[in-house]
Amino acid sequence: KDSKEAAIEFANRTMYGIEVVGAIFLAHFLRLNSSLTELNFRLNNVEKDGAKALSQSLLGNPQSMLRSVNTMGVQKAKPGVDFAMLKSGQLTTIDLSKRMLDDDDFVFLEEWLRRYDKVTDLNVSWNNFSRDGVRKLARYMKETKSLIKLNCVGLPVNLEGASLLARAVTENQTLRQVALPLGPCHDDSERQQMLQQFGVGLASHPTLEKFATTRTPSLEYAQLAEVRENKVHECPPQRSSGWPRIQMCAYMYFIAAVKPDLEKLVLGGNGKPKTEYPRDVCKGSLPDLIPASLAIAHDVSRTLAQVSIAIPLGYSFRSMDVMRVLTVCSGLRTLKLLGYASAIMKEQQLPAEWTGLGSAPRWLFEGERLQKRRCHWQALHGLLAALPQLEQFNDLVLGGLNMREQPELTCLLLMQCLEGVATELTDLGGGSEAVLRANLQAEADVESFCDVLRLLSRTPLLIDLNFTDKRMEQVKEQQARLVEPLSGHASEGIPRFTHAVSLRNSVISEKLLQELDCHAPLREFGFENIALTLPSLFAAMCGREKPLPVERIRIHPKWMSSRFPRKRFKKRQHSWLDGIQAAFIRSDRFVELNSAGTVFSRSQIEAMSPSEFADVITGVTLEDFSEVVRHPPAMPFLCFPSRRAFENPPVPDPHMPVEQLFISLPVNEEEAPMQMRVLSLCMLNLRQQLVLKARPDEWPDSSKPLWLGRGSALRFARPGEEHEVAQEDNVDDEEEMEGDDRPVRYHWRPDLHLGTALACAMIAEELTPTEPSFADDLLHQSLRSILSEESPVQDLDLRGNGLTREDAKLLLDLVYQSKTLLRLNMIPVSEDEQASCTSLHIDGTGIKEIEKPQVPDDDPYGNDDEEEDPSDEAYVNEAFKAQRVRMDDGDGYIFLQMVAPNAFPELRHVSLRKLDIPQESTLAHITDALLNLPAVEQLSLSDLRLSSRSSSLLLQAVAELAPRLSSLNGLPLARLVQLRDAGDGGMLELPTNVEWNDFPLGAMARLSLWPVAAFGGAAQELKLQGRSFTDVGLRGLCVMLRHFAGQGPAAGRGAGMLQLTKIDLSGNMQITDATVADLCHTLKTPSLGSGLRGGLRELSLRGCMRLKTRSAYELLNFVQHIREVARDSTSIGNTLQWVNGVDLEALQGIAGRGTAGGRASGPAMLLRSIIDPADEKSTLHASLASMSECDTHFLAGVLHQFQSIPYCHLHIIVPPGLLEAATDDDLDVWGRGDDLGGPSSNDSPFPMPVVAGRGAAAKASLQAHIDSARRFFEACPILAELRISMVPAVPGCEDLLRDAGPEVLITSGGSASSSAMACFNNVKQKLQDKATKKRKAEQQGSDPPKALYVNNINRQRLHCCYRTLYGKDDAELKHRDIMPNDQRAAAVSLPSEVDVSQLFGVSTSVDLQHLDLSPPHLAKLPELVEMPVLTHVNLNHNHLGDVGIELLFRALVDAGSSIEHISVASNNLGDEGAAIIAASLGSLPRLTSLELCENFIQERGSIALAEAIGGVAPPDEGDVDEVAPVGPLPVLSVDLRGNRSRELGARRWAEVICSHPDMKFLCLAQNELGCLTKEYFLDLVCAAVASACLSVLDLQENFPGDVGMGPPPPEVTEELLAELPTGEFDPAEVKRGVFIRRHRGAVGAAEKKGRQPQQGSSGMQRHAHSPSVHQSTNP
Repeated sequence: KDSKEAAIEFANRTMYGIEVVGAIFLAHFLRLNSSLTELNFRLNNVEKDGAKALSQSLLGNPQSMLRSVNTMGVQKAKPGVDFAMLKSGQLTTIDLSKRMLDDDDFVFLEEWLRRYDKVTDLNVSWNNFSRDGVRKLARYMKETKSLIKLNCVGLPVNLEGASLLARAVTENQTLRQVALPLGPCHDDSERQQMLQQFGVGLASHPTLEKFATTRTPSLEYAQLAEVRENKVHECPPQRSSGWPRIQMCAYMYFIAAVKPDLEKLVLGGNGKPKTEYPRDVCKGSLPDLIPASLAIAHDVSRTLAQVSIAIPLGYSFRSMDVMRVLTVCSGLRTLKLLGYASAIMKEQQLPAEWTGLGSAPRWLFEGERLQKRRCHWQALHGLLAALPQLEQFNDLVLGGLNMREQPELTCLLLMQCLEGVATELTDLGGGSEAVLRANLQAEADVESFCDVLRLLSRTPLLIDLNFTDKRMEQVKEQQARLVEPLSGHASEGIPRFTHAVSLRNSVISEKLLQELDCHAPLREFGFENIALTLPSLFAAMCGREKPLPVERIRIHPKWMSSRFPRKRFKKRQHSWLDGIQAAFIRSDRFVELNSAGTVFSRSQIEAMSPSEFADVITGVTLEDFSEVVRHPPAMPFLCFPSRRAFENPPVPDPHMPVEQLFISLPVNEEEAPMQMRVLSLCMLNLRQQLVLKARPDEWPDSSKPLWLGRGSALRFARPGEEHEVAQEDNVDDEEEMEGDDRPVRYHWRPDLHLGTALACAMIAEELTPTEPSFADDLLHQSLRSILSEESPVQDLDLRGNGLTREDAKLLLDLVYQSKTLLRLNMIPVSEDEQASCTSLHIDGTGIKEIEKPQVPDDDPYGNDDEEEDPSDEAYVNEAFKAQRVRMDDGDGYIFLQMVAPNAFPELRHVSLRKLDIPQESTLAHITDALLNLPAVEQLSLSDLRLSSRSSSLLLQAVAELAPRLSSLNGLPLARLVQLRDAGDGGMLELPTNVEWNDFPLGAMARLSLWPVAAFGGAAQELKLQGRSFTDVGLRGLCVMLRHFAGQGPAAGRGAGMLQLTKIDLSGNMQITDATVADLCHTLKTPSLGSGLRGGLRELSLRGCMRLKTRSAYELLNFVQHIREVARDSTSIGNTLQWVNGVDLEALQGIAGRGTAGGRASGPAMLLRSIIDPADEKSTLHASLASMSECDTHFLAGVLHQFQSIPYCHLHIIVPPGLLEAATDDDLDVWGRGDDLGGPSSNDSPFPMPVVAGRGAAAKASLQAHIDSARRFFEACPILAELRISMVPAVPGCEDLLRDAGPEVLITSGGSASSSAMACFNNVKQKLQDKATKKRKAEQQGSDPPKALYVNNINRQRLHCCYRTLYGKDDAELKHRDIMPNDQRAAAVSLPSEVDVSQLFGVSTSVDLQHLDLSPPHLAKLPELVEMPVLTHVNLNHNHLGDVGIELLFRALVDAGSSIEHISVASNNLGDEGAAIIAASLGSLPRLTSLELCENFIQERGSIALAEAIGGVAPPDEGDVDEVAPVGPLPVLSVDLRGNRSRELGARRWAEVICSHPDMKFLCLAQNELGCLTKEYFLDLVCAAVASACLSVLDLQENFPGDVGMGPPPPEVTEELLAELPTGEFDPAEVKRGVFIRRHRGAVGAAEKKGRQPQQGSSGMQRHAHSPSVHQSTNP
């Protein structure tokens, strides 16, 4: 009584609540309460008595301040009930829609509504009260004196509740508008009776104006006043299409009760029964409204004039009642009973007066066919007899009583009794034959239809018959039933079928045509396919004594209206067609043939030839031959107008395709005259292209042996007419062929397949021995077309096209005849320019590089002006890709003939740069030309790729020219020769701009010029062109070194001392082992160190692929020598630090220090390798390329000599562009690639398959790197730790990786750039800066979250290259910062032909990530017999799947591997793969850590892993409750992040970790553990607390959140913090779902009970907290 609380909350949150007794007990106290304003007793099961007691107690309390009860109070966005206002009479409108009111709520409310009856508008729609609440609502409706509007739709009422509400509405005296639920509409008698009573009650209600019963939120009220005022003349009324059926039914009963002047009644849809049987209309008709319709028809019969009822299909309940009720409609004029034939009529329901047959003969119903339609006819006849005033029935005009007995009307009425039949009789008048149009559905009885038509046997009709079914087989089956009536068969007393039939379908039954006799009145039919109809058509027209009397035949081809080849018929079919044509001609009834819309009369058919008639009867018109354009042989090649257009192509736009520049060879001036002033076909390999890709059978002119000769007259025949062409052995003359304008079909040989070797061989056989091959002839035609008389080409480059001497002679003849050509192969052609030329430069391709415009610093917009590409220049694609230009034999011959003494009398300087001269004959031409030039004084030979023999030949020519060469690559050779010959001891100081390659060094050595040469006093480094060296240059280098070594220390200190600190021969492809041995021996010269100014610091021979093992041993011996003489000041060992990237100084220092603590303390070896195909433009450092045999054994020897090196890591980088570029021009399929254009046609058929080019090179490069790694590891010490990793290049850091130096040791002292980790440190810094910027943009500059733990069990982090090399730490730099998920450009998919399985047999650690590895890459893994040193495998981010996992683990088990850690995250691994891993764990005893993140492992797979690790064997099928303990496995770490272990997996893992003696780390983050319940999540935490060794349990993001999965909800966290031992876990980590045991609490703390893990199905016992103290360490 004295409570100060303003509200009482009894809303139940458990199971039962206060119930009835509690509510009554509470009601006693509420009688005296004066402060309560809000009451909530929902979900307490107070029932009717309790709610009534509460309500009456508050009503009886005059001091009550109650304002809100349960959910009925006023809310922010919704109105409600303020009980204080209701009590004061101020509340007249109550809206409680969608408040989830139950029976208790409305019982409480109804007491207040009855006490304070002031409410005029009540809305309780869409609530949940049904029984007691509905009864109270009905009582209130009956008793209220104020209620005007009521809306209670959407209540879950049954028939009883609907009846109560309907009765209450009819008994109410105040309502004007009501919307109430009446339940579903059914045809049962109880609901119809309730609706009829409700309709009668509405008619007698004094105030009700409209009502609705809809179940949708939008109410459509039925207006009752219009009916009462007699304004409604049709039912249903307009705008009633949205009414529910129950509302329409009640409205129709209301109309029947009011009895207005209704004129029209329509039930169901409308139809046209004369043209189509209304099956679809009747399907949508509902039987629920038929009783109400009968009520209207019975009660309003006096005014009804038009009735249309769609009878539901198969309706039988009140079908006879419909007929009976309609008889009372005396004023009915139009009647439609749609679907009348589908209704079920029972004979026992027929009235006695309807048993007669009327005008229908008795023989019609005596048979079995129409016996089941007898009742329909009797009912219809009785109905029509009872309605003499009826004018139309189903659109049939009945006429007067005397007209209803006519046979025609009787026949049509009988048709209305046949299901699926629609007929319409048309009398054309004027003596013409009457036509009966009939449409028969699939359900129609054809025999019954024909029997009814026998009634009109005395007045024959034309039956225009159409079968409407879309299934052609069904139509043919129905047509076949016409055989009997059309044949004229009749029984005794039954008339014959005398009508003619015209079939309107586009198909004809073959059975019908075959079985009809020659007198059958079949006037017309049609067909689609002559091939199917031909046998039966021949039987009908020619298989009887006279042809079938058909008048018209229609041909409607279904799929094809025209074709080029003629329809092919066999010999027998041709004879049938001839017979059919003859039958059409002699038939006295046949009129015309309609072929695809074209009509042919009998006279036209008579004038046709057999082939023309065959074409007509197929219905497919023949297309005319298209004009054939004979193209000459040509091949298109992609070109670019400039280097800018090549390097910066426009972005592809599908809406605006980019026009590319193609040059066709030979050039066809008629089609596209060439307007190029500059044309470079440099390095196009034109001859090879033509040999591989151009085929003589592709072009008409070059493939004449294939389509001329024996039987070639078939080339003029249309396909399908070959049998009409005489097969004479004629050989057409080419003159006749040229003058013949008839279209030619070149591919007429049936036994010849174009694009095959057989076709080319047939053409080659026709060639005489003196004729050139097709490729040679096409090449010569190309040359002639380029240098034709009309050609505007002024600058032409044809080097690198495989030209021979004969090609060169032809080209020279064309050059001399050309009037416009000014330059060929960079050599002047015009006589004037040759005569005045003093300098000749042959410099690579001669294409200028792009000059970047200089932008002023103060220009904020930069320079947007781009130079336009020239329109008269064209360079082939290969010219831009080539770094050097190959000179073939023909190119050398052109140089010899054009660079002649008489042509270039003033030529003094010749420069040859960036040339590849593989043939000695080519070089002989060049040397002969140089020797013949009398005025040459300067010679520049730079960046030439020659063999050692070729270099010797060129050096010999240089030696002969030496007395007159004032400059050889800047070397004053003539002056040095003069000093040598003078012998006066004079010396010449060498200039600093000398380019030291093979020829200066070789000339100095061969001519013994070093004694007269000296270097300047200034410190100028001697730079060697090491990559272009051959053995000639290397020998010359050795001679130079020996010369300066012989000078002694005294000479070394003066002027002229050689300063050579670096000998870099890396990437050289020419030097051999012999010269390398000579170099090593030379470097061992004792006094060499004193002869070099500053000493030699670096020697590099990395990537020299011709060097073998012998060179490696020479280098190792040299290294050993350096170690021995390191303290000798005169030796080179005093200064030499780097040999092949090995820092000898660092290794020497470590060797002196020894080891620390028994462990090696030397620097690790890191070998970097970037896969690069054989591309001349590659700028890759030689140390990053594939290892040669020398590299392999040298580096392995270093590991043998220096045992202090802890490990060797070989890191292979795969550029993403490698495989993308490899697919650009791969021609593995039929075709020439996208850049060769031109569709296939009759003149250019399917191109031949061409083998892959660059793609094969890329795959070979990948496999070569893997093979070299295997060979290197096989040569390393057996105890060395050997790691290999292969990953794609990090996006945005490719340039930093390529710029790496040759260093191979990870050193910490000295310069930062001298370590092998220098480039990776730069990459790491760039990635960190990028990640920081990204975080600032996303998180407004917040610091990165720190990693909560570091899992390094089994040193697993040290075997992931992303962590050791690129700096991944899961905090500042995450994996997605290094390899973004959306960076498709960085994706690499390793070709399936590449085999990586061999790495597992020789490596300690295998790390292959982001390579799309699949099972084919590991196919050879089972072949490995042993894996003796393998301990770590990291195959993250691939596509191994379950099959690949099975291959991996089966191979590990079979080899008896000592594997310790396996990581296969993000590999599409499922439950099967997890089961395979679980089954293999017992056979891999040293495998103690698993990483299976981001896969598709679900409950079954997770449980299998848990049971295997926990030592629980899977139960047998016979006893699923018993498990066999086998002992836990010594697994320390399991990471299942990002899988789907869910609740069942969590339960099993809780059982495992609770008692596992070794497990330290378990991650089940993002495993959906808390989607359904928190129980198993809590079990896992409890098990972690009870575990004696578990240090980290990661359960992050396992509960549903607003966006995806998130941390535990606050209530779960609070429960955990309350139960966890104090001090053992960090609360901040617990809130995130991470449980890291910082230390184990004291013994007293363990007395806190906490949560106990639930017992699972495996029978494992429960475990409480372990009282032992455990200090955890980060795993």
